[in-house]
Amino acid sequence: MNETLRTLGAVIYCTLVTISFFACLYMIFVVKIEGEQEKYLLIMLGALITSFKDVGNYFTGSTVSSQKQQDQIATMANKATDTAATAAATLAAKVP
Repeated sequence: MNETLRTLGAVIYCTLVTISFFACLYMIFVVKIEGEQEKYLLIMLGALITSFKDVGNYFTGSTVSSQKQQDQIATMANKATDTAATAAATLAAKVP
């Protein structure tokens, strides 16, 4: 449940950043906002570019590889725990 909630939160955040990024581009190139508001829009675009880059890295970059590595380590740890529990049970059964 916790993993699903974390993944859902990441997807919602990434969706909001993507929509905001393209909305900001639309306002700059199509709506043609002039004056003082254009400065604020360009500052917002700069911040969104950084977040948009992070969104791409989350789904394709090191975050995905780190998650796969953590899953593999967890699988190996579970196998080791199961093997140790089986060995302990076998030894306990042999003790008179």
